[in-house]
Amino acid sequence: MRLRLGPRHLLAAALGLLAGSVASACGSNAVGIDACREIETARCEATQACGATEAEATFCIDLYRDQCLHGIQNDVEPSADATALCVEAVRAVAGCARAGAATMADCPAEPLVASADPAAIAPCLVITRKPEQLADCAFVVKPADAGTTTPATTDAGDAGDAATD
Repeated sequence: MRLRLGPRHLLAAALGLLAGSVASACGSNAVGIDACREIETARCEATQACGATEAEATFCIDLYRDQCLHGIQNDVEPSADATALCVEAVRAVAGCARAGAATMADCPAEPLVASADPAAIAPCLVITRKPEQLADCAFVVKPADAGTTTPATTDAGDAGDAATD
């Protein structure tokens, strides 16, 4: 005996599969979406101290508004105070970059995590690639990852990245 499926059956099956896949993709357990947006906005603005144009900084902000829907890597929602301290730290590092600091050793007002060598990290590298190296921003990654160099959800990129992303 052959089972014959009509167009309505095929359509119903396709819609069922689509509904199932959409339903499983709708949930979000993202943590720190607002904190991510505040920090990434500060980092994107700070890239101008490292040679980015205003248009590149604006593009960066627009990009991370959506990217931050994934939240931060840490599973714990940061407090408003912690977020504000991180934003201020990023802005202070931008000030060091504008003042010509070659390394974070020339920017002692903004301490780094214990595992970071201030003499080996330039302020622009902290701004564009390694914000978790700032003691006040270490919470953006999982505690076991603090001090590492590759945060997946917080990367404002190089000044030149904004023009090519």
